[in-house]
Amino acid sequence: MINEMVFVLEPDVGRVTVEISQAPAEKVDDLAHDLGSRVNLNCAKPSERPQRNLPILQSQCASPDRTTEADKHSIWLYRLYHNSVVDGPGRRSVAQVAGCSIRCPGCYVPQTHERGNGTLVSITTVVSEIVRNQVNNDGVTILGGEPFDQPGPVAELVFRLRSHGLHVMIYSGY
Repeated sequence: MINEMVFVLEPDVGRVTVEISQAPAEKVDDLAHDLGSRVNLNCAKPSERPQRNLPILQSQCASPDRTTEADKHSIWLYRLYHNSVVDGPGRRSVAQVAGCSIRCPGCYVPQTHERGNGTLVSITTVVSEIVRNQVNNDGVTILGGEPFDQPGPVAELVFRLRSHGLHVMIYSGY
C-alpha cells in the first residue's frame, strides 16, 4: 500500500514529479506506465531493483569503470541517480558513496556500509554523468555511506562539480 504520494508541480519549467513513499516496486512501475514518460517518478528511498524501467534511479555503476586506470582520481560509488527532490533543495543529482565506518544503529541505507557493495568509479565518469543531466537539476548531493570516509576523492569531486557551476551539498554522519 502506498502510504504517501506527493505531486511536485513546476509550472515555470513544465515539469511534474511524483514522490512515492513505501510503495511496492510493481505499483511504482504501474504508475510510471499510467502517467507516461513526461512525468518523473521519484522515491524517498530509491529502489534497489536494477531492472526498473523508470527514467531515473538506474545505477550508473553496474560494471567496473574502465576509465579508472586513466584517471588517478576515483571514488567508491554505491549508485548515482537524478531528479531527486528529497535530497536537498530543488531537483538534484545524487552521488551515493559506498563505505561507512560510522554504521549508525537504525541506518536508513545499511547496504552502503561496505565499500564492496559499490564500484570504484573515476571522478571523470561521475562528473560527466552529472553534467550530462545538469540541465534538469538544480544541484548535486553527495551522501552515503559516509562521504568523509573518502575525503580526497570527495574533495576532488566537489572541486570538479563546482568548476561546472553546480551547487553541491554533502550529508555526513560526522
